This record gives sequence, C-alpha cells and structure tokens, in this order.
Amino acid sequence: MGSYYEWESAVVQFVADELEVPYSDASAVVEGQPFYMQQSWGKAMDAKETAAKVLAAARQ
Repeated sequence: MGSYYEWESAVVQFVADELEVPYSDASAVVEGQPFYMQQSWGKAMDAKETAAKVLAAARQ
C-alpha cells in the first residue's frame, strides 16, 4: 500500500480532481474528515475509494 503520506496525498489529489479545486483546498476537505481517513487506512482501502467516502461525508 505504500506509506501513509503517499496514500493521503493520493486521496487529496482525487478530491482535488473531483471538486476541480487546488490541492491546498482539497487538503482542507480531507483534513476535515479525520475519522474516515483513519478508518479507510485501517481497512486498507485504496485512495480512490477513500476520496469517494470523504467527499460523501463532506457533502452531507
């Protein structure tokens, strides 16, 4: 799976691409969902699945 940092960076990039926002803005969205990030890492979910989960939570 690689390092947590690499995985987290990939999640942020997927969020940035989906929202069509800069990486820094996407990073703020991801940082706002620490539970889902921690849960997804623990379940060994890939970055794309995690980004979808983070976006769904952020849109509620």
